[in-house]
Amino acid sequence: MKTSKAILAIGLAFAGLAVQPATAQSLTVSNQGGQPGEVQRKTVFEPFTAETGIKINIDTFNQELARIRTQVETGNLVWDAISLNPINEAAGCEEGLLEKIDWSKYVDAKAFDAVGACGAPYLASPGTLVYDSDKLSGDAAPKSWADFWNVAKFPGKRALMYQPDQTVEIALMADGVAPSDVVKVLTGPGGLDRAFRKLAEIKPHVKWWKSGDESMQLLLTGEVSMGYGWLGRVNAANASNNRKLRIVWDAGYTNALIYFGVMKGSPRKDAAVRLIAYQLSAPAQARYMEQLGNPPANSDANALLSEARRAALPDPKARNGMMQAGPTYINFWLDNGDAIRQRFATFVAQ
Repeated sequence: MKTSKAILAIGLAFAGLAVQPATAQSLTVSNQGGQPGEVQRKTVFEPFTAETGIKINIDTFNQELARIRTQVETGNLVWDAISLNPINEAAGCEEGLLEKIDWSKYVDAKAFDAVGACGAPYLASPGTLVYDSDKLSGDAAPKSWADFWNVAKFPGKRALMYQPDQTVEIALMADGVAPSDVVKVLTGPGGLDRAFRKLAEIKPHVKWWKSGDESMQLLLTGEVSMGYGWLGRVNAANASNNRKLRIVWDAGYTNALIYFGVMKGSPRKDAAVRLIAYQLSAPAQARYMEQLGNPPANSDANALLSEARRAALPDPKARNGMMQAGPTYINFWLDNGDAIRQRFATFVAQ
């Protein structure tokens, strides 16, 4: 597995993307919605429409793979391009739900670190321990996932994602597993059981969230004292609400490359690929990440970011990020994901 720095070093060289005459064509794109989706609309989709004449309609998607299956299997496609986490990119490609794209026709494929057979990565999305620094500070502020689990010393409810991937990884970090060892432990003998045992310790104190917006609302309204949240959501919540939510990078964090893929059978495949290539260009990446605050997928965009934005990104040299990447990790979830999700749902309901 490569370091975070290498993973973010994705330089893209455009090829075969000569500007075509503007048309009245439109695309429907499904993304994560909320404030990050609004930032993407303003910094990427609207400039793309101005340049190409292709209108972008936006829908939202919370990574329910069944929604992709239903559209493809019935032939009633609603979406053309879709934002995907690494597990769904791999699963959707394996199941024939996404178009297989030879990205070397459009970008310099050698510059990609984790390009999929179907999707191209357009951002890195760290998931972190976050708390409200106006309410918790000094010795009362968490400094590790062990602190997050310590409700005696740090009272209050916690917010965790109602989804096993990312959540079981965080549980292992709380149980003393170094971020660099999480994949090895999780996919090894007894690793999953260990994660569920750790989750059982904190379960009575957890409020489960099902969307990025909800993860921030639980913190902003004071329903929880600390939570797990994605970097882009934290930045957006602070900017929109004039708040001081803090991230504890030293605690360890998950990190995933987020992909754009094209729905299998989309009649607008060419336009969808064109949009994705535009999303990956350095200027579009820089506009998007300057406001969103996530690490860009295109390393050429780093030079276009402000010094303040670059300084706020996680330090790849710290090695405290756990990447949701690599064949061992992805195949583990492809082979066991359905059973783990059922086990997780039963665990939460009990």
